[in-house]
Amino acid sequence: VTNLVLVSGNISVFSVTGEYIDRFCEGVLAFPYGIAISEGNTVFVSDAWLYCVHKFKLPTFQSVSKVGKEGNGVGEFLYPCNLTVTDGCVYVADHGNHRVAVMDTELKHRNYLTHQTMTSPFDVKVNNNKVYVLSDKDSPCLHVFSLTGEKIRSLITCDKDGNAQVRRCWSFCLDKKQNILMADYTGGKIKVFSQEGALLHTLGDTQGRNKIIKPDR
Repeated sequence: VTNLVLVSGNISVFSVTGEYIDRFCEGVLAFPYGIAISEGNTVFVSDAWLYCVHKFKLPTFQSVSKVGKEGNGVGEFLYPCNLTVTDGCVYVADHGNHRVAVMDTELKHRNYLTHQTMTSPFDVKVNNNKVYVLSDKDSPCLHVFSLTGEKIRSLITCDKDGNAQVRRCWSFCLDKKQNILMADYTGGKIKVFSQEGALLHTLGDTQGRNKIIKPDR
């Protein structure tokens, strides 16, 4: 079992105890942004600066295929960010095109998730047959879609008075109870929300043992 860490221009591999093992993909990647491991020791990596998604084979990171170029057509991206793989589909947050690209694991286009209220997506997760899309890092909003692309609802992280509870956010995840954890980069905390958007509790502090400095991904 190893940890894969994205570094500018390569992928560094560490053991679970933190020992450096090796690095791969130098000269292939410019700015790797998102990474996801699928069945069969397959790794998918998005490259924001080269506008593409790579498919590699572990453990040597042998290139299997690649899709993408700069643009807004089918198979094109503008700054692809985080991605996730589940149930035979690859979901890519196509930041500059304001959409989520959905492909099969052979990187063949299937469809797009779009909505007029969704701008500049940064992150995407699939959980419990729903697709969650984080958009607009400076005014974070979480959009929820069905697997077939219908918009279900938006979760805007503001309190009842309209004050932003998460001021800047690049990433999120869901726990086993379906609660949503959002990394508040500016506030230096992890905010936990219910599926209805209620703030449940806050993790971290600005000082002391629980200090979190600018949580990112």
